[in-house]
Amino acid sequence: MATYVWRNGVLIDVNDLPPRAHPAASAMPAPAVHGFESYASPIDDATISSHRQRDRDLHASGSYDPRDTPASFKKARDGRRKLKQPAPKP
Repeated sequence: MATYVWRNGVLIDVNDLPPRAHPAASAMPAPAVHGFESYASPIDDATISSHRQRDRDLHASGSYDPRDTPASFKKARDGRRKLKQPAPKP
């Protein structure tokens, strides 16, 4: 069975596509691996050794990391700071 892709408004057979400039080492998908350095939780001194543990620890304490907020939130926050307005109550 032929497989087609839509490129530049035209259906093209996958076998007719030019080879990639940087072919993948494998056709199998692989997870992204990121290093995570363990640290002691500032809440209860438990060892946090993964992103999931970090998220759970923040959630359990009702905290958040300002670096994880979306850009639109940061933009609104900075605008309020310039106007010296208090943050809206949830």
